[in-house]
Amino acid sequence: MKKFIVFICSQQQFAIPIEIIEKILPLGKLTLIPEASPYVSGVIQYAETTMPIIDLSKRLFDNDMEITENSKIIVVSDNELRFGIAVDSVVSVSEFDEELPTVNGNVENKVQYIEHLFKTDTDIIIHIDINALFHSDGMEELVALNG
Repeated sequence: MKKFIVFICSQQQFAIPIEIIEKILPLGKLTLIPEASPYVSGVIQYAETTMPIIDLSKRLFDNDMEITENSKIIVVSDNELRFGIAVDSVVSVSEFDEELPTVNGNVENKVQYIEHLFKTDTDIIIHIDINALFHSDGMEELVALNG
């Protein structure tokens, strides 16, 4: 069993491993970056540096996120890169067994950022590989925006 942060983005539940989560912050004011990729919402001051914030709704569904009092930034720190993902809300810390069969193994092979599909009693939760969300140019942009 492995622990995951479960969150909502565009009415869908997603999960990412807790070991790559540094912190969860309220979504506040962002500094916009001219000519950044459409899914880069801006940057924030974090731990004495700047950190890019990704609008996950924009990246996954091409929809702008609706900001509410429940909106959060999940700070991801993985492979020497730190960035935030803006999500609608954080639901829970949950445990899933990655060795169990998933809902449909064929879907995972077609979409590069889907690691697993976890079936619960009430929903299907998509385990995403955060690093696979960005092509090489997008990853370079995130590195450049880390200050």
